[in-house]
Amino acid sequence: MAVFVIGQIKVKDENKWAEYKSKVQSTLEPYGAKILVRGSHIDSFVGTLEYPDVVIIEFETDKKAQEWYNSDSYQSIVSIREKGADIILHVYQEFTNII
Repeated sequence: MAVFVIGQIKVKDENKWAEYKSKVQSTLEPYGAKILVRGSHIDSFVGTLEYPDVVIIEFETDKKAQEWYNSDSYQSIVSIREKGADIILHVYQEFTNII
C-alpha cells in the first residue's frame, strides 16, 4: 500500500533551502520514492498558515519511507535542511480517490 510523506515548510534561508532541494532527490531514488507535488501557499479562505510551502512524496510502503528518512544519505543533508527551513513531516496511508 502506498504511503505519502507530507512536508509543511517554512523557509528561513532561501540559499540553504535551494541547496537542500538540489540534494534530496538523489536520497529518494534508492527507495523508489517520487516527489508528487511541491507548492507554495498563495491565499487563505479561513485561518492562517504558519508553514506556507508543501511537498508530497510517495513511497511504496511505510518501511521504505522509514528506511529513506533514517538513511545515511538523507541524514547527511538534514543539517542543511535545518538551516534552510523549519518543517513538519508526517507519513500518511494511501488516500482514497473519490473522483
